[in-house]
Amino acid sequence: MSRRRLPTIVGLLAISAGGLLLALPELGGGLLPRVVATLLTVGVGVAAVVLAVGQLFDSDEQETRLPTPERRPRYRVPGTAFAELLDRSSIVGRRAVDDTDEWDGARERTPRERIHASLHELAVDVLGRTDGDRPGAAADRLAGGNWTDDEVAAAFFADGLRPPLPRRASLPFVRPELPIVTRARHAVVELAEQRGADAPAPDSRLVPAETTDTEDATGEYWPTDGLPRTRSTGRTKRVSVAVLLASAGGVVMGAPGAVLTATFGVALAGAARIWEPTGDIELTRTLEPQTPTPGTTVEVTVTVRNVGKTTIPDLRLLDGVPAGLTVCSGSPRTTTALRPGTERSFTYTLTAVPGNHTFEPPVAVLSDFAGARETVRTVAVTDGHESLTCGFERRGGDGSAPHQRATPLPGQQEAGVTGSGVEFDSIRAYRPGDPASRIDWHHRAKIGELATVEFREPRQPRVAVVVDARRAAYVAAASGDIPAPRHGAAAAYTIADQLLDDGVPVGVGTVGGGDRWVLPTTGERHRVAIQTCLAGEAAVPWTPPAPSTESTDAADDLTARLGPDVQVIVVSPLCDDDGVTLIRRLAEAGQSVSVVSPDCTAPSTVAGACAHLDRENRLSTLREHDIPVRNWNPETPFREVQARATDS
Repeated sequence: MSRRRLPTIVGLLAISAGGLLLALPELGGGLLPRVVATLLTVGVGVAAVVLAVGQLFDSDEQETRLPTPERRPRYRVPGTAFAELLDRSSIVGRRAVDDTDEWDGARERTPRERIHASLHELAVDVLGRTDGDRPGAAADRLAGGNWTDDEVAAAFFADGLRPPLPRRASLPFVRPELPIVTRARHAVVELAEQRGADAPAPDSRLVPAETTDTEDATGEYWPTDGLPRTRSTGRTKRVSVAVLLASAGGVVMGAPGAVLTATFGVALAGAARIWEPTGDIELTRTLEPQTPTPGTTVEVTVTVRNVGKTTIPDLRLLDGVPAGLTVCSGSPRTTTALRPGTERSFTYTLTAVPGNHTFEPPVAVLSDFAGARETVRTVAVTDGHESLTCGFERRGGDGSAPHQRATPLPGQQEAGVTGSGVEFDSIRAYRPGDPASRIDWHHRAKIGELATVEFREPRQPRVAVVVDARRAAYVAAASGDIPAPRHGAAAAYTIADQLLDDGVPVGVGTVGGGDRWVLPTTGERHRVAIQTCLAGEAAVPWTPPAPSTESTDAADDLTARLGPDVQVIVVSPLCDDDGVTLIRRLAEAGQSVSVVSPDCTAPSTVAGACAHLDRENRLSTLREHDIPVRNWNPETPFREVQARATDS
């Protein structure tokens, strides 16, 4: 028997027995001795009080977690880790540094040690690329403090990790910014200026909303597992407690009025526990327009109708907004009561972004009259629109095939295959069946043996466009913006669309994410398959994949999947070193590789500028290894970038 029904049953028994004894006292005296009847009545009253106290302190059933469709999942902002290190730097970290002159790997590095190590490595790279310093010479300049005219920035590397603390740092409830943090901020600003990037103000910081880590975007966006589910809301807990106390007091003290008053509470609590909130509803949804252009708004109208025979006293409805869309006005939620045959409509507006967005199943919460129990379940859309398509249109005529190094520029690739053609390659021994037109008669006249001329056979290259959808690649310039892999999917389709217009066999795939592949070929059906793969959420989901992807394993898998004559275009934000490792390993395996990199950094803050400098160094590293890289600002459609590159 449920523990939650036991107090109600005991209360009902107590009221029944007490009311009977109060109404017919001679009945109790005739059946039981008066002392026994009194003890029994008092015992029942005490038991009711004990159960009332237990009911008061008993925990409620766990509330069903409902989705939050008002905004898309939040993503990590580049520079968040550095901002957190600056915030965590403290006097305790300085004392840990004082205990050990040099980190030996035997303990975990303190925040200030990690800040110093990361900025020292960054500064050596920047000085090496801007001034041509070798690593040793750059380290000497940093230690000498003569790499910049900013004395505060110079002191960060020259004075080490033990700068004097201000006196107020030792005061209770006072936490000023420590000198090591101030110097680190100035050092980042000076490095940005030397790199030729936009330098932020030294005191600029990421706003709290932008320090969201990728963990917040991980997990199921629309959790509907375990539905339908009926639970007690706990709203009748106090009523049950009052009922038990009133009935116990009425029985023990001989107050019929209290007993009769308690019966109404028992009836209310008992009905709430027996009532199962249900309802038969239908839902329709209309979109206007259904195929918008990126950046425009879409009006969504939802109508819910009670097609059952009973009244729904409390209905809360939550429409299934896709993860990639953001509500810009109105609300996808509504609360209403519906009599049989009545309906209710509500409207909200979405901002369209590129992709094929499938609406999630709406969630309805139905409650009883007292609000004591509720049923949470999904609702099927019986009529109207269930998806929204934006962007990823075909716009041919401005594309071109990649050149020999697999850049997205015009050209052909030498196939490395001999056969018929016009460019001489080699001479081989004659084989029966070789055409007479390819026999080298001069070789026959000179040597006396037949030989066949081989020509270099020109072939159009095959291209594979690979989107970096690893967990680490899910970054955005602001925590609520579009993540880099979704920008990458749009760019990958633009590249593939242009190559297909030129008749170049092209395929697409992902690293991480859904690990989906469309093998290289040509044709209109193939174009549709590529659009379906990249525009949907199966290959490049809006939520980061939970398992991490090893860059070396991903590179080996790509090499095994693709032939040696397939040119690879990797679309990656290059927000971590593993992305560089993946690309370089592909190049070392013999693949012809180029990179298109969406820039999702925001160098307007110190932490963002640090991430921007790290990314610039990664781009330079790839270029130093003869890997072409095209830097791309996602605020500009990639098709426009391609058109400008073709015109130039």
